[in-house]
Amino acid sequence: MSVTLIPFNMPEPMEIPEHIIASLRAMVPDEAVLKGMELLAQIDAAELLVYDKVVDERLMLGSVYSKNGDGSQLEQKLKNEACYGQALDADSSLAGSAFAQGSALLVMGQAEEGEEAGPLPQALKEAVLNGATSGDVGFNYVLTIKGQDGRALGALTLMRPHGSGPLNHEQPNVTEGLRRLLGDILQGGA
Repeated sequence: MSVTLIPFNMPEPMEIPEHIIASLRAMVPDEAVLKGMELLAQIDAAELLVYDKVVDERLMLGSVYSKNGDGSQLEQKLKNEACYGQALDADSSLAGSAFAQGSALLVMGQAEEGEEAGPLPQALKEAVLNGATSGDVGFNYVLTIKGQDGRALGALTLMRPHGSGPLNHEQPNVTEGLRRLLGDILQGGA
């Protein structure tokens, strides 16, 4: 199966402990998102996470977090991707595709050498394939972050290698709770 984008609905959110909520709310919004990414990595929801933010209806790279501490190399490569600095577009970015679908996306399948992987940026394709030119891209989740008014604020992409399997047990519920909290923080909610 080639790389496929599969829309899905997130489950009910798990309640986030009050001390974590207070800690994240005390941070600058982009810092809170980065800390949230770190928390998701700690519960093994992803090995690599990308935060794309929407500024003036344009997609911008927010931050990259890697469990292995090597996210800065991917961040440098992603900065050169054509989708950044452009209008949020379903055909050129994972975030744009997720907003166009109106749901979270699961990105999975087999990337073949020389084949376009849809809106999966080349730098992400290389990262999930560990530098190989083809192979299974694993289980990658694109979660939109919207304001209460439905306005696009950004997206989190969680990348899990094939061997880790899909999100399981309480991971989807914790992820959804944190996604909602970060949306509120990014919108400037109380």
